[in-house]
Amino acid sequence: MNRLNFEPVPMARSDLERLIEPLVSYICAAGRPKADLILALRLLVSEVEKTNRAASARFGIFIEN
Repeated sequence: MNRLNFEPVPMARSDLERLIEPLVSYICAAGRPKADLILALRLLVSEVEKTNRAASARFGIFIEN
């Protein structure tokens, strides 16, 4: 039997800051920062939802077997 670790690995604050900093710079430099921020948040939420659906589908495969 393969054991899987389902415990999330927390991201370090500095890792998150390095990830977000280019996006913040882009949004602040944009001509429409509020609209770009809203778009970025929508895209982020969409990607999280896709990841959750994929993980749920994969988890369902493990349960069925």
